[in-house]
Amino acid sequence: MAMFTKVRLVALAGMLLLTMGFALACKVSSGSTTNQSTLTPAVTPSVWNGVEVVYFHRAQRCSGCIHAQDMTEYTLDTYFADELENGEIVFIAVNFQDAANAGIVEKFGAYVPSLFLNDVEGGVDDINEVKNIRLMGDEEVVDTIKTAIEECLAD
Repeated sequence: MAMFTKVRLVALAGMLLLTMGFALACKVSSGSTTNQSTLTPAVTPSVWNGVEVVYFHRAQRCSGCIHAQDMTEYTLDTYFADELENGEIVFIAVNFQDAANAGIVEKFGAYVPSLFLNDVEGGVDDINEVKNIRLMGDEEVVDTIKTAIEECLAD
């Protein structure tokens, strides 16, 4: 009987560790250091012209959500590194479930995981959603995001 109890305790401890590992894995971000609650362009928004690239996500991140953000960051780093560096493009990821982000969530109308581009001209917002990127293959996601950003920059 004592041996059976020890086996049960070991099995229970193993299941507990496994469950904790899964729970922590769901909370791990993609390694990005771009999470901010507000946009911070290099100059005041009233005189700043540029593109805000904003990815909204839940508090509990699934692999599809993390992948969508990763593909967005890949596109920015690959095709718009100069614009990111000079502040013409600003990227942030926002947890739309965090009450601290209520203002930006309302501004963009983001209540589900989504990607928005805000083409700011003289302080005037032109906000558009880049739709369905979580349903596309990698190349299509990159092309869709790249084209949408290029259109904003061309204006």
